[in-house]
Amino acid sequence: MVYIWGITEVIISILQKANYLESNHHDFGITGTFGNPGPLGGLLAVCWIVSIFFIYENIQNKHRILTLSFCMIACFILYGLLLSGSRAGWTAALVGSMIFLWQWLKRKHTIKVKPTLLKSSFLLIITVFIISIYFIRRDSADGRLLIWHNTITMIKDYPLFGIGAGGWQANYMLYQAEYFLQNPNSPYILLADNIFYAYNEFLHITAEQGIVGLVVVTWLFYALFSHKEKSNTDHCLKSALITFLVFSFFSYPGEVFPLEILFISIIGMMKSKTIKTFTISNSTKYIIRSIAFIFIVCISIGSYHIYHKTFTTIIRIVDKNKISKDTYSQLSQLYPLFRYNSQLIYIYSKSSLEDYPLNTKLQILQTAVRIAPNSELYIKLGDFWKQKKDFPQAEAYYQTAAAMIPHHITPSYKLFQLYIEEGNINAAINMGNYLLKQPIKKQGTKALRMEAEVLEFLHKEKNIKRTQ
Repeated sequence: MVYIWGITEVIISILQKANYLESNHHDFGITGTFGNPGPLGGLLAVCWIVSIFFIYENIQNKHRILTLSFCMIACFILYGLLLSGSRAGWTAALVGSMIFLWQWLKRKHTIKVKPTLLKSSFLLIITVFIISIYFIRRDSADGRLLIWHNTITMIKDYPLFGIGAGGWQANYMLYQAEYFLQNPNSPYILLADNIFYAYNEFLHITAEQGIVGLVVVTWLFYALFSHKEKSNTDHCLKSALITFLVFSFFSYPGEVFPLEILFISIIGMMKSKTIKTFTISNSTKYIIRSIAFIFIVCISIGSYHIYHKTFTTIIRIVDKNKISKDTYSQLSQLYPLFRYNSQLIYIYSKSSLEDYPLNTKLQILQTAVRIAPNSELYIKLGDFWKQKKDFPQAEAYYQTAAAMIPHHITPSYKLFQLYIEEGNINAAINMGNYLLKQPIKKQGTKALRMEAEVLEFLHKEKNIKRTQ
């Protein structure tokens, strides 16, 4: 099934490459059925290992036609992997291939060089490869280093039991803001953005569940890897799991539902030490499986129905930039069911909230900020408190938004406007001068208009002082 899934994803990717199908991301032309190319690369890396397994099996069984067929499919999957542009996927595929080759040589006793030398050669190849792909998109790689640095800081604050489930996303942007406040001349300033993923599942687990959680997860993998292989299938599954874990060091498969299913499927098929055996009748097995299947299907259908209904309703609001009474009533009923879904509450908070009662608007924004804070939400909350004439609250939110992403000009501009409305001309002048010197990643028409308004204000104030 995984193999067919991978082949299907490659076909879709090729059609996207040829512009017959649209990708699911505005910045990337090839995504398969995923939201961006990263998860596609992770899936195809695992499929690449499965391809090698099928080739190996058919070589052993001396099926030449099947061997040739699987070689062609392997090349097809490798092409899809290259198309994905996923450096994490490439690295995972390379490491998985090395592990598969090493285990095959060890089992066949065909290693003619010293094992230490062969291991060193594999390690050198992997190291050179990782260093090489680092320079393909260096800014992206450095951005992940920033994320890992702040995540490690979070781990230091909550080392034993972690910050709690969902705590990484609920706190990361605040840690990033604190980092830039303490390091105003950081080389990472232009790389900062609103971040939703840790890009390392092991750091993510440690941040949320602490060292205790990491030890539990490590014990699980130890139990799986320490079990002696008895067949080629066991060998393939171990290599596939290692491939998935290597991908997890550089990406976020735990946030992608199809990849979560893939992970569960791999470890579910692997063998481990038997602790206790229960004997039940076939009829009991059938009843338990049927109940479990029906339960899972019902929960899945119900959850998808709520998600789809909410998502389409919110997108309709975003497109029309207005909300009707019926839509408001519908979303009010669904709100308790989706308010803890970070994706839905984030999109909802970005929709037009102007027609909402002020208390409802504040509740939505504060809920979104508690689950997944980011610069945009803090700006919206700043606007809310500015509208309520609570200038200290508005200033605090704008300042945090500015610290989260120092190269974004909007929070500085909002502070500039706030100080003018507050009558604090000196603060407005200082903020205006800062804004004009502020490093900007992309200087579009919006930024130019803001700078023009600031220049006009500073010029007027300068003339006023001259006449006094």
